[in-house]
Amino acid sequence: MKLYIKRDKTIDGALFAVLNESGENKYYVKSTKNHVVLCDLKGKTLLKIKRILLPALRTYTLVASERTIRFLINPKKSYCWFYGMSWHIRGDFFEKSFDIMEADNSVAAIFSRRFDDDCYELDINCEHNELLCIGIAICANLESKVDNHVLQTV
Repeated sequence: MKLYIKRDKTIDGALFAVLNESGENKYYVKSTKNHVVLCDLKGKTLLKIKRILLPALRTYTLVASERTIRFLINPKKSYCWFYGMSWHIRGDFFEKSFDIMEADNSVAAIFSRRFDDDCYELDINCEHNELLCIGIAICANLESKVDNHVLQTV
């Protein structure tokens, strides 16, 4: 199943829109005071992401129905790991070109940039982990939006 994640500000508090293969909205991501949430089009919360941003470590806690995983990122060493799921990242998470791999080295999802659009493609191979795969892709997009140093002329 292919999904596309695009930056979206049409709904108040929205961060991203998740589109299906035909380009129609399937989910949207919005920010609340303490969480980033993935909602369906009716407004029902399907996934909560709580993030703790420290200088040396970033922790994302993803909760979808009764499943909870933690995703930790060390930006200085460019390393990511999971707790609560036997996944690992293959590729470059920080350049947003990576695969989510299962413990048996099968591919759970592929995340890459689409150069013809201003969006990212998420190809999910295991549908029972769809929400968690979308959550990791959202974490990748959030990570690129936080603490980016930009040179500015004065």
